[in-house]
Amino acid sequence: MRIIAGKFRGLKLLEFDYSNIRPTLDRAREGIFNKIQFVVPNSNCLDLFGGTGAVSLELVSRGAKSVITCDISQDSCDLIKKNFALAKIKPDLYKMDYLLALDKFQSQKFDIIFLDPPFVTDFGAKAILKIDELKILEKDGVLIFEHSSEQKIDDLIDLVSLKHLKMVDTKKYGYISVDYFVGV
Repeated sequence: MRIIAGKFRGLKLLEFDYSNIRPTLDRAREGIFNKIQFVVPNSNCLDLFGGTGAVSLELVSRGAKSVITCDISQDSCDLIKKNFALAKIKPDLYKMDYLLALDKFQSQKFDIIFLDPPFVTDFGAKAILKIDELKILEKDGVLIFEHSSEQKIDDLIDLVSLKHLKMVDTKKYGYISVDYFVGV
């Protein structure tokens, strides 16, 4: 796993020694960042399920103004700190539940929100509904939701009920699907 582009391009990141944490595949991350490349510079970002910190570091590497990274797992937070240390920067990192994090940051607006929750949970759907309710995604901001390709977004969320988010695209990368929403 490595940083794909920007000032930390090529930086090799540490990974977990065990398999219950699944980092975003390099090719999926590359596809995501190709799609949002013009939104990233000077953006305010929230990485709600930080995992290894790869997405947060990619955002920083590509010129994001601020990146808040959250994860409830102490192991993830420790690895995120180590990966940021490889880039010689400190993360804006919070060890907390994703719903508590959304409540904590509800007074802020984000240009990019990245969700990569554990696959066999409803955390992503709950986060999207909460983000919609709190209106924390800027108008024309991008929310990226990574999930198992076996899950269909229509089975997780009533898209019609969303008032401040609009789904605009889905891309598939093997067993991973990535849904894109914009703030409206």
